[in-house]
Amino acid sequence: MLLKRGRGVIGATLLCLTLGACTEATTPKEGKDAVSKKSSEALTGAHQVIAVDQDRVPTFVNGPFGAAPTSADALRGLQPATLAPVLARVAPLFKVKPEQLFLKKAYVGFDGEAHFRYGVRVNGVEVMGAELRLHARDGQVFAANGDARTDLPAPEGASVSMELAEEEARKDRASPPEATLVGKPELVYWRDDGQLLLAYRLRMTGETRGGERVDDTVLVNARSGDVFERITNLHGALNRRVYDGKNGPGLPGTPSRMEGQPPVLDPVVNAAYDNTGAVWRCYKELFNRDSYDNAGAALITTVHHRVNYVNAYWDGVQMVFGDGDGTTASILPYAVDITAHELTHAVTEHESDLIYSGESGGLNEAISDIFGAVCEWHSEGKVIDEGTFMIGEDVWTPETPGDALRYLFNPKLDGESLDDYADYSSGVDVHYSSGIANLAFYLLSQGGHHPSHPDWPFVEGIGIEKAARIFYKANVDLLTPSSRFETAKVATEQAAAQLGYDAATIASVTAAWKAVQVGVIILPPLPPP
Repeated sequence: MLLKRGRGVIGATLLCLTLGACTEATTPKEGKDAVSKKSSEALTGAHQVIAVDQDRVPTFVNGPFGAAPTSADALRGLQPATLAPVLARVAPLFKVKPEQLFLKKAYVGFDGEAHFRYGVRVNGVEVMGAELRLHARDGQVFAANGDARTDLPAPEGASVSMELAEEEARKDRASPPEATLVGKPELVYWRDDGQLLLAYRLRMTGETRGGERVDDTVLVNARSGDVFERITNLHGALNRRVYDGKNGPGLPGTPSRMEGQPPVLDPVVNAAYDNTGAVWRCYKELFNRDSYDNAGAALITTVHHRVNYVNAYWDGVQMVFGDGDGTTASILPYAVDITAHELTHAVTEHESDLIYSGESGGLNEAISDIFGAVCEWHSEGKVIDEGTFMIGEDVWTPETPGDALRYLFNPKLDGESLDDYADYSSGVDVHYSSGIANLAFYLLSQGGHHPSHPDWPFVEGIGIEKAARIFYKANVDLLTPSSRFETAKVATEQAAAQLGYDAATIASVTAAWKAVQVGVIILPPLPPP
């Protein structure tokens, strides 16, 4: 991801803290209250439809869907046929055939529930971003969600050769000079509103003329040859490894401090080591998560990257920090919330895998900001202070006291971010649309009124730790790559219910999203009299 402040590229007013990922699951803006028994939920036979897309196809359902193994031992030897009876019941609800689904992952979550993630293929080709998820406890599947439709028009067969697709990708103006293509192009489908586009997916790496690293997934229409989407794979853990880049471009650099070693003379190396440990402990103590992959992956960090580099990012393997330029930002590894932001991109990459574009990209950015705040709070003894809900306040514009990169409690303070879903439109930068979910989280945690609309309804806060558990469960178990803000509303409501929280807590989740106009019917302005 890119964390931005202001317009343009690195240097003037940009902090790039990175993860890549546009198919968007489309729940209508007039959405449903997901948990209220008096809302417009649809009851169909034995199941309950919680949310639907614009064509009224379910995207979230609850109900007794059949038996499933739910212990960690049983999941290790899971055979695809085991859940065939469940899929035969669930798949038609989501307009997908059971034989078009393939199991990607089965696991037991931090709350003890079992989860099964299925990818989707049409004509033997994977649909990028499409998933169906099953959720089970006590041996029974009780819920399913996703955007897995295969009833949409889908062309068969490419009209453009693989070689021509590569050529068009290289010629695209956003491609770096002397770009390297990693691996071979592969055919995928991409959801574009009411159709599936057949595309070549290519991985392209290189450097811009200014020396910035590029690692993009490029989609080329397999029928027309047009490049229509670029998705960065640079996003922006206890086994710590800190390297010194010595102000050069190479990665990872010279080993400086490994796990268990004493402090060194370089305070920046020590800060990176300490803050990485603080984020690991935050995830471990709050969610019993061991590193970003929940399997103890090493936390690799490079500091002193390049000269006056106002940038930090996650590249899919490690974190990279510049020293700042002393004006736009000071030494970036000193900020624990920026470290948490980057490692949360890695968590998201391994869990919901939110596509880094459109509304899903805004959610991706927001989740990193949210857990940047949560882990800063956790690292400071679970004490909330004036900096808790500010991102990068320790290092951003050091000559301007009280300034920050972003403000969860009032997103518009940065001059760019949105705080109202009614203002969202396609093409809004993901760093600015993140303000919608950031403010929803803040209001859920701390309570209060919308900062731009103090006359709007009050939100009753539930506390930062409970709010964090709800958003964490949504990111890990319920959100899918193409989720939108409406989807996130439903996912957090259902996460609160599945965690066993009371009706008042669930009502606060709903109220927080409605405070930013997610789940609210947005009427067009009345014509002048």
